Amino acid sequence: MEIRAHPITVLLCVMLLSFSLCAAGRPGMVRGTVVDESGTPVVAAQVSVDEMNGLPKAAPVLMSETDKNGHFSIGNLEFGNYKVFAMKESAGYPNTGFAFYSDNVFPTVELTTAVPTADITLKVGPPAGVMLGSVTNAVTGTPVLASFLLRRVPEPDNWISMSQKADYRVLVPPSVEVSIEVSAPGYKTWYYGGPSDAFKRPPIRLESGKEMKLDIQLEPEDKPEKQQ
Repeated sequence: MEIRAHPITVLLCVMLLSFSLCAAGRPGMVRGTVVDESGTPVVAAQVSVDEMNGLPKAAPVLMSETDKNGHFSIGNLEFGNYKVFAMKESAGYPNTGFAFYSDNVFPTVELTTAVPTADITLKVGPPAGVMLGSVTNAVTGTPVLASFLLRRVPEPDNWISMSQKADYRVLVPPSVEVSIEVSAPGYKTWYYGGPSDAFKRPPIRLESGKEMKLDIQLEPEDKPEKQQ
C-alpha cells in the first residue's frame, strides 16, 4: 500500500523535529525570584538574560515575566556565562540591561554540564526618579514626538537615547547628576538649563521615587530663505 503525505505536512514535521533537536542541545536554564529593596516579590517584572560571549547577537534576548510570587524561568539556553536583568518601568525600575541605569553593575550566572540550572534572586531598586511632562511646538503648541538624550555628568560616555511620545515619561537614575537634551526633526535642540555648552548648564538630580514635571517647548528651525 502506497502512503503519500502532503508537502506541507512533511515540512511541518521537519520543522518540529529540527526545533526539538535544537532544544535538546540547549538544556540550560535560569530561574529565580525578583524582589524589591525590602525583599517583597515583584509581580509582572520582565527578566532577561544576555550571553557574555562578546559575539554579535544572532537571536533576540530571551525574556520572561514574573508570576504572582515573583518567580520566573528562562530555559532552552546554551551553556555559558549570562548577565541577568530585571525591570518594571511602571513601578520605576528601569531596564538595567542599559549601562546608563546599571552603571555596568549586574548579576551573572554560569551554566555548565555539571550545573545546567542556575537559581538566582534578583533585587531591583531603589526606584528611579521620574521626569514627565509634554513636548510641544513653541509657536503652535502642537504635540511633538521627540528624542531624549540623557548623559551621566560624571561619566559623559555613559548615555542613553530614547524616543518618547509628546506626553513623555523618562526614568532617571536616582541620586545621579544627569544632563538632558531633547530633539526632533525640524526643531532646534533643547537643553535642560539653557546653554548648549555642557559645562555651563546645570544637571538634573532626582532622588529615588521623586517626580519632576517639566513641559518642553521646541523652537522650529529657521527656514533658509529662497534665493531669487
